[in-house]
Amino acid sequence: MARTDPPPQAVSPFVPVRRIRSFDDVVIQLRRAILGGQVRQGERLPGERELSQTFGVSRPTVREALRSLEATGVVEVRPGKAGGAYAVAPPASVVGDAVATLVNLAGATLSDLAEFRVSFEPDNAWWAAKRATEADLELLSDLVGEAREVLKSGGSWHPIGEVDARWHEALARATKSNLRIGISQGLHDAVLHQVGALKPTAEEYGGAIPRDLARITKAVTERDADRARQAMRAHVERFNKLNAHVQLDAAPPLVSSPRSSRR
Repeated sequence: MARTDPPPQAVSPFVPVRRIRSFDDVVIQLRRAILGGQVRQGERLPGERELSQTFGVSRPTVREALRSLEATGVVEVRPGKAGGAYAVAPPASVVGDAVATLVNLAGATLSDLAEFRVSFEPDNAWWAAKRATEADLELLSDLVGEAREVLKSGGSWHPIGEVDARWHEALARATKSNLRIGISQGLHDAVLHQVGALKPTAEEYGGAIPRDLARITKAVTERDADRARQAMRAHVERFNKLNAHVQLDAAPPLVSSPRSSRR
């Protein structure tokens, strides 16, 4: 009889952790396995007992690591007979919350935000012009109309600024980049958080918002990526010039258009 070799055993992506900072090691290994695809989205992780034996740590350590990962949106812990810890894709809001927390707690100034936005926002407009769906374009247009109505009704900077933030987030979603979506959410939360520092020039800027958003939306709708980016750059720079709290060096020129597109 022909001899048959035993089937190869699956190689575990996990190894025993170091005794120092074992909790951190467990979190790092689990996160790397999930984000690296060794544990696929929707796949159930081994149970606490198995993980504690594999890592060489106590079950409470494993349990706390799973709770930490659940808080960041990487793991979902489900109850019941079919329950356990499952690998999930973290939502874009996780990135947004992290950005907003970092900006607000680290004390980023309006100048810091303006400096970042002067390149980030125009590139969002460029990618949105390439990737926006009809539903994206309809939402952007609806938000432009909402901004116009707020302005006509005598609305102050605050309601117009809120519509502006929602429009920017909708534009980021049109890029189809989860990273851009998450950063945009956190970025505009931070801008609105510091809205008190924007007066008195914010009212003048607020009056220009509907016109600027309409111009950018038109370029995105017409799939003119370069014009969309230039219009967005003008929109962001208008705020920078009007606001005395923003002190920036000369902004760098627009770079050449990105050559590659997202899959």
